[in-house]
Amino acid sequence: MKTVIFAHPYSKSFNRAILDNIVQKLNETKEKYTIIDLNKDGFNPVMAEKELGLYSQGKSIDPLVLKYQEILKNTDELILVFPIWWMSMPAILKGFFDKVMVKGFAYKNTQNGIKGLLINVKTAKMITTATAPKFLLNITGFGITMKKANLGGIGIKKTKWIHYSFRAKGKDEDRKKFLEKVKEFVSN
Repeated sequence: MKTVIFAHPYSKSFNRAILDNIVQKLNETKEKYTIIDLNKDGFNPVMAEKELGLYSQGKSIDPLVLKYQEILKNTDELILVFPIWWMSMPAILKGFFDKVMVKGFAYKNTQNGIKGLLINVKTAKMITTATAPKFLLNITGFGITMKKANLGGIGIKKTKWIHYSFRAKGKDEDRKKFLEKVKEFVSN
């Protein structure tokens, strides 16, 4: 099953159009999927003191965290859709990694560092938007951090990434082309 993690609060955003195109394509191909819409779910990305006390035990008191972990146990492909703000992921997505990807569930400590445990997730696909072009995001290390540390750290070995830069603001044709690219990207 594919799991789409969506992290944008505005229902009329270009990110929402990307999500809608993904859903359309997955429905056309009759693939099983679920959507985790962090903002719509009201996910709280802030790690409270009580939660942090449970973190090293691999536990949580947040019912959404437990729900998301159950979904991830049955996921073989992860699709992340989010804007890049301040050269990083939105706080709600960072909180998702902080609170959901706990020790014992998503990774374990070894003598050589951490070992990812979500090996059922064979592939992750990232679809991002920003004013910054992709080459600049790579220079700042964003791509490496996401692919190697965040996703690689939980056991995902194969990550693909496409990015839309708003350099072409207002150019509907450019956005339409990217939305077609998104459909191809999720079906490969």
